[in-house]
Amino acid sequence: MQAMDISTGKLSKEQEAAADPFRNSSVFLYGPAAAGKTTAAISRLSKLLDSAPQVQGNQFLVLLPQKSLAKPYLSWMSANKKAADSNVSIQTMSSIVRRMVALFWPLIGSFQLFEHPYEQPRFLTLESAQYYMAKIVDPMIDQGRFNNVTLPRFRLYSQIIDNLNKSALVGFSHTEIGKRLSSAWIGDQNRANVFSDVQEAVNQFRSLCLRENLLDLSLQVELFKNYLWPNQTFQRYFSNQYRHLIYDNSEEDPPYVHDIVRQWLPALETALIIHDTNAGYRSFLGADPQSSLSLAEHTETSIELKSNYVSSADLLRLGKCLNDVQNCSPDKKLIQNTLWFSDRKIRYFPELLTELSDQVNKLIQKNGVDPSEIAILAPFVSDSLIYSLSHELEQAGIKASVQKPSSSLMQDPFIKTLVTLAKFSRPSLGFRVEYHITAVTLSQSIQDLDLIRAHLLLGKFDPKNIHLYALPEAKKLDDRISDNLLQQYRTLKSWLEDADENEPLDSFFSRLFGEVLSQPGFGMHDDLQAGKSTAILMESYRKFYQSLSQSQRNDRASAAQAFIESLDSGLISAMYLSDWDSSDPDSILIAPVMSFLMQNKAVKYQFWINIGSKGWYERLEQPLTHPVVLSRSWQSGDQWTADDEFEYNQTNLKRILSGLLARCRTKIFVLSSDFNESGIEERGQLLTLLQTLHRKAIRKSDGG
Repeated sequence: MQAMDISTGKLSKEQEAAADPFRNSSVFLYGPAAAGKTTAAISRLSKLLDSAPQVQGNQFLVLLPQKSLAKPYLSWMSANKKAADSNVSIQTMSSIVRRMVALFWPLIGSFQLFEHPYEQPRFLTLESAQYYMAKIVDPMIDQGRFNNVTLPRFRLYSQIIDNLNKSALVGFSHTEIGKRLSSAWIGDQNRANVFSDVQEAVNQFRSLCLRENLLDLSLQVELFKNYLWPNQTFQRYFSNQYRHLIYDNSEEDPPYVHDIVRQWLPALETALIIHDTNAGYRSFLGADPQSSLSLAEHTETSIELKSNYVSSADLLRLGKCLNDVQNCSPDKKLIQNTLWFSDRKIRYFPELLTELSDQVNKLIQKNGVDPSEIAILAPFVSDSLIYSLSHELEQAGIKASVQKPSSSLMQDPFIKTLVTLAKFSRPSLGFRVEYHITAVTLSQSIQDLDLIRAHLLLGKFDPKNIHLYALPEAKKLDDRISDNLLQQYRTLKSWLEDADENEPLDSFFSRLFGEVLSQPGFGMHDDLQAGKSTAILMESYRKFYQSLSQSQRNDRASAAQAFIESLDSGLISAMYLSDWDSSDPDSILIAPVMSFLMQNKAVKYQFWINIGSKGWYERLEQPLTHPVVLSRSWQSGDQWTADDEFEYNQTNLKRILSGLLARCRTKIFVLSSDFNESGIEERGQLLTLLQTLHRKAIRKSDGG
């Protein structure tokens, strides 16, 4: 984002005040997105580093709620030699907690919380935590528990883990989760019984962790804040390690981080806390803007930035109108300058995609807009939407980067290909692969092999036996399969058959990609994204492997089987930095709205699609958890009513629209169809809101 006065290139008076650590040693800096807060922080960091040798870079911490927000700091450091050599630490509190718990494990062991306090802990990722949660929940389901909810099992695991995490992040006992949820529930009491099942699963999971030295996020946080942070020896170590703090986007962090920072501030030499007003997009992960605001009371001074250095004046006016439609009277020029509506009736979703592709093509080909200055945003980005939209754009010669964090690893076509081939390399494990999935895998693995020829290679489909245990022998069938394709298939099949079943799975993936799939003639040749996907899969396996017991790690075939079965069950992917930083600079971005907002990235043009969807403002249906009921602001004993839900949705919509407008430089293209991609007619609040503004502008121009 541009973060200074465009006309002068200089910081504003308020930015200068926030950037001066010698005049204001501790500052709470707040304001809307694009007001130049991070720019002031980088200027402050630069001044501190320039004061060296008094200030050492390794004593400086930039604290962020998630890694994707580090990009402005990393970009500045890469362009500044002194900064690059300074060893400034850029971390999230989660990474600090994990590192400190590992470093001070002997101290934690002295509290005798675990059955094996002197054995090393095993840190769990989101994926491996679900693996262990499944061991508890699956037998409960077999006993008829959780029978009042209809959820895929992996969603059930993740919501129970989310509850456990929130108890630690917010600051209440995990034994209170069921009571909090059930007391707020006002629906069918038979449904309320499921919360006792949730509580039992949580209790069993925590007992398993204490029994086997497993540390999920919730337990890591509790150990840090309850046993490490209060220890004076630890506080001396921690305070000596970091003397200067920049805490950016504090509103996106949960309350326990604010508690730690609040207690830490008196020991710091300098501190800058940055709060983005009207944000808190990660509330579903425990973000608490109100808790963040309380940090202002513990700094020497508070400074507000009000300007927006990204959006045009018209877009800022539009934002005010959207915030108060009833009292706004926009003119036609304002709407024309800020919003684009299709002049033709779009009835079905495929027509919407065609119109979208046409408009994107005009911006790029006729107006010379850089593709990286365009973002296509929707409340949800489904696989079918990605496929259809990417196909439309490819036909126009336009490349697209898709951002879809927290999706299943197996939704990545490259990862699915690698995992499917791994099944054929381990026949003793008895994996079965569906005939049609095998055909798709071959077409992904071998260049120029389409699905029809892949089916020919596999032989006639038997509807009575749809699974394959091994790849069939390659036979010359007819001229439709060239000798070259046949040879590629034989090379792949032979390589898989020669693979050692006891080879570590990450090593197997690396060799499969490097020795076969990335070679000329194969499907991942010269494909950068395929290499990134392979690296993500390898990283995921390594973290999963480290969470296993020693006996499980010793049996590598069993470890591989457990990982592959977990992927097949639909484990949610952990959020990797590469997911956030993988956009091709020559491509447009396709992303869910919330993911785009958390990039803190500005573009010239935004395309809002599916604006009739309630997903723009409604929280996801999560029958086993609740972001507000499990927050610090919730009053015990209160009930969550329809009025509460309505107010939540209204606030959420205003927050999202404000954030999007603050990250748009020029214009927003609004597209909707009478029927969505599922064939359902939708008329949500955002559609109504924009249509109301449009009609008001037309009436005003007509003198009405």
